[in-house]
Amino acid sequence: MKKVRGMKRIRLTALIMTAMMLFSMLFSSFFIGAHGVHSCTGEDCPICACIQQCENTIRGLGSGISFVSAVILPAFLLSLFISFVVPSFKQDTPVSTKVRLNN
Repeated sequence: MKKVRGMKRIRLTALIMTAMMLFSMLFSSFFIGAHGVHSCTGEDCPICACIQQCENTIRGLGSGISFVSAVILPAFLLSLFISFVVPSFKQDTPVSTKVRLNN
């Protein structure tokens, strides 16, 4: 039973990570396409800076290093934090400790 739950979690995690990668690449590409030709204001152009960041994101997702540092590591740390915090919210009740209440 635990193996099935573990496999479902792994599949769900893989699906979420894939969706996040596609979302990032898709919207980076859309931004570059929409703002590729613009009236540049010079050295401190915010649109050029965003385009550069989008290009770096697309290149980084190809190598996988930025993906590990930007997505997997925070997700792992969050799941680790949740695994320690959630059991502390659980309250012991007579039902959860299986106490038999006789009249």
